Amino acid sequence: MNCLLEVKDIKKNFKNVQVLKGINLQIHKGEVISIIGPSGSGKSTFLRCLNLLEIPQSGSIAFNGETIFNLDNNSNEVEEILNKIAIETDKVKLKKLNKSLNKAMKKEAKIALKKSVELEKSINAYREKVGMVFQHFNIFKNLSVIENITLAPTLLNKLTEEEAKKQAYELLKRVNLLDKADVPIKGLSGGQQQRLAIIRTLAINPNIILFDEPTSALDPEMVKEVLNVIKELANSGMTLVIVTHEMGFAREVSDRIIFMDNGVIEEMGTPSDIFNFPKSKRLQEFLNAVL
Repeated sequence: MNCLLEVKDIKKNFKNVQVLKGINLQIHKGEVISIIGPSGSGKSTFLRCLNLLEIPQSGSIAFNGETIFNLDNNSNEVEEILNKIAIETDKVKLKKLNKSLNKAMKKEAKIALKKSVELEKSINAYREKVGMVFQHFNIFKNLSVIENITLAPTLLNKLTEEEAKKQAYELLKRVNLLDKADVPIKGLSGGQQQRLAIIRTLAINPNIILFDEPTSALDPEMVKEVLNVIKELANSGMTLVIVTHEMGFAREVSDRIIFMDNGVIEEMGTPSDIFNFPKSKRLQEFLNAVL
């Protein structure tokens, strides 16, 4: 099975709290993985690290065998050096550095800046391949439905405006929103907004889509329509990673399920393994509480 995305020893701290304590995972092309676990277990933080919306303290991320991000423990030299020389928002203006900095420090700063720029370019290119759908939609409320879908493909020069519109109409039809193409966002229900968020992500043609609790902000009657869209994507062979509290949905749609607790992967297996034969006591307690 082709490994599309691999993470090794991903750790993430927020101030003095270690949220992720060394996550290792391979995600294969066409695979659907659901991540379950209690609140505060690190699920959403891990997803954001996968997309590098959060930068890990250490670990590595490889996409299609190519290393995108790699930091050894406590070796975030770009961040450390930039902080040390007090470069704030405009990192490019090295000439504004305090004259008291010695030549060696300035040389370090230039090296760090070059690495920072290269890393930023690499991350931006990577994010085009790893789409993300958020809990609270994150769509542009000042734009119409069609404008939300066409914006990224045209800005990224992936499609002409005409091609982007054609694709947008096809995607809207796919999720039964074709009649809403020119409607302002305030005219959409929560379920419709989340469906729009999904096809907006599809519009950049990603290789994998990450879903961060895509139904948790929805009224119960809107949940089904969003889950049906995700099921269709799963059935089409799209690679998906889904943080969810919908246990029945996770059981139905997933190839593998990951149970996270306290910043680690406590247990991982097929839906049958996880729901019928849980091994860890913590997973057993979690399932007894939510099922």
